[in-house]
Amino acid sequence: MTKGTIQGREAFIANLSSRLGRKAVSPVPPAHSFRGAPEFYKEIERTTEEKIESFIENWTALTGKALVVEEAEAGERIGAWLQEVAAELGVKQVSRWEHEGLQALGLDAALAAAGVEVVPWREIPQDEGEAAAAAAAEPGSNWSARSELLRRTERCQLGVVWPDFAVANTATLVLQCSRERGRSVSLLTEILFAVFRADQLVNRMGEAFAEITAGKASPEQYASSLNLITGPSRSADIENDLTIGIHGPGKVYAVIIK
Repeated sequence: MTKGTIQGREAFIANLSSRLGRKAVSPVPPAHSFRGAPEFYKEIERTTEEKIESFIENWTALTGKALVVEEAEAGERIGAWLQEVAAELGVKQVSRWEHEGLQALGLDAALAAAGVEVVPWREIPQDEGEAAAAAAAEPGSNWSARSELLRRTERCQLGVVWPDFAVANTATLVLQCSRERGRSVSLLTEILFAVFRADQLVNRMGEAFAEITAGKASPEQYASSLNLITGPSRSADIENDLTIGIHGPGKVYAVIIK
């Protein structure tokens, strides 16, 4: 295979330069005073309360709803809020990460008391009879080929997750996925409900990335996927018509445990 050559590069760049009001193309590339975030930005320190305030301000500006609770009353208050959200939005099924923090809160009992079924992100053995019944219900479809867990999650209206980090200055949730923490819980559901501790808040995105990459030397050490969620899913076509909730949840809730 022969390598191609670029034709007319200098003339093309000279044309751009003239349109910018420059007489000639500079032979020296522009200087970069810094790479990534400038040092003064990295040195910004905020208290936990300031990070909570910043996150909530940005999260609510994106139409998200937030709740701050004390650890001693976390289970009761979060469970009550989940019941309220489920009743308001007609939620009948909830998908939940298998996370020790969520399990300790006892949210399944609160949802069950409200008549809401909980589907933990946990593989459920399926015998041959069940698999055949699923295939017969939707013959020749992609649906029948999917795992039972994924099919059950697709029927859920709300997903409950515990992010690894939350970025205060952009109100971004950082989710590392695994076998117990499927990305589908935050992507397939119409409503996202995130719970995390105040000490998981960082000022900026770079801090979260630094924590994620620390001590890792090979690709196999990283999560299967990293999801960054900043408010409800927003999509726009070529005419800039905005649509909410097409590529992810259209409503988002966040609970911060102090």
